[in-house]
Amino acid sequence: MRFSILIPVHRDTPVFRRCLAACLMLEHDDFEVLAVSDRPLERPLPGDPRVRAVVTGAPADTSPAEKRDAALDHATGDAIAYLDDDAEPAPDWLAVAERAFADPAVNAIGGPGVTPPGQGWRERTGGAVYESPLGSGPLRYRFAPAGPRVVDDYPAYNLIVRTDAVRRAGGWASTFYGGEDTRFCEALAARGDRVHYLPDLVVHHHRRPVFRAHMRQIGNVGRHRGHFVRAYPATSRRPMYFAPMVAALAGPLAALWALWRLPRALRLPAAIAGYGALARMAPGSDPRVRAAFPAALAAHHLAYGLSFLRGLFTREMDR
Repeated sequence: MRFSILIPVHRDTPVFRRCLAACLMLEHDDFEVLAVSDRPLERPLPGDPRVRAVVTGAPADTSPAEKRDAALDHATGDAIAYLDDDAEPAPDWLAVAERAFADPAVNAIGGPGVTPPGQGWRERTGGAVYESPLGSGPLRYRFAPAGPRVVDDYPAYNLIVRTDAVRRAGGWASTFYGGEDTRFCEALAARGDRVHYLPDLVVHHHRRPVFRAHMRQIGNVGRHRGHFVRAYPATSRRPMYFAPMVAALAGPLAALWALWRLPRALRLPAAIAGYGALARMAPGSDPRVRAAFPAALAAHHLAYGLSFLRGLFTREMDR
């Protein structure tokens, strides 16, 4: 089976170059890599016949969805392997995919995007929030391997779809920069092509450092999800997407009320004990990650919740 790995490139960065290098180390005999950008890359691509550049020629930056659609006619694979430019596939990525596609009823698959080894403690703190049940709730499987399942919404950082299923869905057909995978997966599901989640279909997805960059990223996710409650209710009008907004608004008030109910002498010890209990729930054993985890968790839900509320009242999303 032939795969077309499609990478929308925003900027030619060292992280993107590591993504390319990981693709060329894949344990599979038949694939191509399409690096899609709006203008020629600053440096030449590796001198490997499997790697090709696709330049949209757009006068301004386009979204990842637009880049993916622009490259579709250049793809020669039986399936399109969508990968973000800050994700590095495991060596057996396409081998796992080929085994899954041996079942003709499977048209789309996805897998976890785990924190890469060797990232700094601030990036790993952001990863710990995503990988914790307290951070991602029922969507934790997107960031840490979990049991197989079939879903109707999945991120594009690790999503592989048969080429004919992509065409049946009409491609990505959006200008969203964040959340575009929700619209695409809804179009797939409308035609009976739900995503089969495979825990061993792994990519290493680089994390944003806490606090500012992480909050900016999750805030963008929250704003789009809030807008999608109106625009794409079939997959977005679900309680789990409202929960962080409720927590962001009610959580601080509940914590302050609980502390106020205690005798004055016990308030500070209780706050320290609560913070420590949350810190011990952080994935991993790095003491720096554990120390920052409760604050990062609170910032994560606050950024998502407030942005979600903003998105609920956004009629039109900008590019």
